[in-house]
Amino acid sequence: MPSSKRGDIPSFEDRPSKRMKRSDTPLEELTDGGLLSQDDVVYYQKEAIYRLLNTIRHRNQRLRKEVKKMNGKYTILSKYYHIINNWWSEIIDNFKNFDLITKIENEDGSEFNQHLLISVPEMNDRTSGETKALTEELKGKREKLIALLQPILSLPVTNRDDKLVELEDSFTNLNAFKSNLEGENKMLKEKIEDLNQELDKYIKKVDVRKSKSLDRISDNLHDREELKEEEEGKKGNMNSSSSVDGNIEGESSLKEAQAVKYELEDLKVAFSSLKNEHKNVKEQLQKELTNISVLQKEISGLRSRLSNLSEDDLKGSPAYQSVITRNSELTAQLNQVKFNSSKIESQLYDMESNLTAHKKQLEDDAKSQIAANAAYITKLESDINRIRADRDKLRSENNILKAEKGKTELCDEYRQLNESLQKRLDELIVASKIEMDPEDGSVDDIKEETPDKISLIRKNKLLIKELKQMEEAFTSIRKSFATKLSKYVESDAYINKLSVEKSRADEKYFQAMRAKDALTAQNKILKGSITKQADLIDVLKSNEKRLIEKLDVEKSLYSKLKEVESLYTNDLTYQKNASREAEIKLSSTKKEFDSLKTELFGKQEALGEKDKVISSLNSKNESNESKVHELEKLIAKYRSNSRSAEDDAIDQALLTMTKCQLCNKNFKNVTLKSCGHCFCSECIHNRLASRMRKCPSCNKQFSNYDLLSIHL
Repeated sequence: MPSSKRGDIPSFEDRPSKRMKRSDTPLEELTDGGLLSQDDVVYYQKEAIYRLLNTIRHRNQRLRKEVKKMNGKYTILSKYYHIINNWWSEIIDNFKNFDLITKIENEDGSEFNQHLLISVPEMNDRTSGETKALTEELKGKREKLIALLQPILSLPVTNRDDKLVELEDSFTNLNAFKSNLEGENKMLKEKIEDLNQELDKYIKKVDVRKSKSLDRISDNLHDREELKEEEEGKKGNMNSSSSVDGNIEGESSLKEAQAVKYELEDLKVAFSSLKNEHKNVKEQLQKELTNISVLQKEISGLRSRLSNLSEDDLKGSPAYQSVITRNSELTAQLNQVKFNSSKIESQLYDMESNLTAHKKQLEDDAKSQIAANAAYITKLESDINRIRADRDKLRSENNILKAEKGKTELCDEYRQLNESLQKRLDELIVASKIEMDPEDGSVDDIKEETPDKISLIRKNKLLIKELKQMEEAFTSIRKSFATKLSKYVESDAYINKLSVEKSRADEKYFQAMRAKDALTAQNKILKGSITKQADLIDVLKSNEKRLIEKLDVEKSLYSKLKEVESLYTNDLTYQKNASREAEIKLSSTKKEFDSLKTELFGKQEALGEKDKVISSLNSKNESNESKVHELEKLIAKYRSNSRSAEDDAIDQALLTMTKCQLCNKNFKNVTLKSCGHCFCSECIHNRLASRMRKCPSCNKQFSNYDLLSIHL
């Protein structure tokens, strides 16, 4: 079941079945023995109320089940009704090419037979617009169907009489079947009612068996019940003896009946006495009727006396009834007004609660979305800044490493070159010393050399001196180059450091610019959300104004309804007071009427007893006279030994009653179920063979299924 708001009131069928919860605190405890106390009486009353509520609860459950079944059947019938209605509308639409339907649509269609179909019942002025529209639609469809069916039914039909007879037979059979079904339905309803009553009795018995207070009372009344059982046993013995006497009397009555069969004269005497008694009873009945009419006149006089009282003292008068009806109408209107006001208040509260809930939900959603977006943006910005810082750091480290790598390679190459040059110089120096040093050679060797060789040696010495000078110059140049190289390395390292600082500064600048862009974007988003919130606030303010206006209207209505309620309550109190006064006066008049009635009944009883004595004496006298008269007739009959004309008339009447009135030769042995008249089988079968299927006495239709054989 969907959750309903406070304003929505569920139907009876939709209401959930409430289970009766027993209270946690038990009832008052019973006393153990002795006389019953006041607490025991209260306990007994509470248990009686609980038993009554239990039976009502079971009846309510059964009624709810029946209501559910009826609702299911109603839905099925409504579905079938819609389907059949659609079928008829489709049939009418398919046969719309007939000129008859257009004639009805253009004119009133009065020339058609309006008795062909059942007419639609007229609605009252109090009916709703939907029912009126439905009746108008049904009337239009009825007229169109009459226009379609009338030309078809006006065509000539072959074997019309036979078909009419068959239709009448089927109609009678259907009526019989309908009556049987109605009887069965009535029997089943009575059985259901009996079963429900038995179920209620069983529930009451179970509750009574479980009742502690009744057990407590039964303990005190045990002795009285034993006395009652003894008295009932005595009564049972008396009844058994009376039943034995009844059996004996039955046997004696059988013997008397056998004796009466052989004594026809005694029967006639008894018949005449019964006739006289019947006459006496008729006379007594007429007297009683006259007495009843007199009593009715007296009662009507008393009623007129009651009805002609003053207007304030009349309860059964039309004015008082009109006041009561007016009071009930006012109470119903008041209840309806209260119901409508409570419904409107609940709807208003539901609207306010829904509005506040929607407003709070929208604000919470917007705040949570803004916070989530801001947190996500800050996280992304922090991640981007961290990634960019790591990238710039790695770039600077990479540049430094690249610069240091180039410096180390250059220094290594320069060092290798110096080492190779130093090695070459050392080798040259050693070779020149070994080869060209004159100090190491002997003078004889020099003398032995040629002048060219001597000039070459001199040149070598000069070259050695120049080489030493060049070496000194090279060392000085190398030192100066080393100093310049160290200065270059220092300047390059400083430049690299400055470039790293510059890249970091650039990164900080770009980071600041990105933060500025993010702040501007966030500012734009916040401005958009602020505008949306302002629009939402305007809408909510307009809704609040509308609700305030509605609330003012509802308050004014509520105040008016309270005024009307106060008027109704005042009128109701006035009517209650008037009704109480009328009831008091009516009770006094009723007491007077009862006293008069008791006096009248006493006088009537005395008169009735006297009339009974007189009528009994008269009846005895007349019966004795009739017996004497009949006995005299019998004596005269036996003396004459002749058959009387009365006996012949009786015999002739019996013959006419037992013989068929159509042929007057056969006895009646067949009766008709449809009307109950009796005939002989030969005449009935002849009429069936000649298709004359109407009763000769009452002209009702009958068939083979209506024949019932009898024996007179």
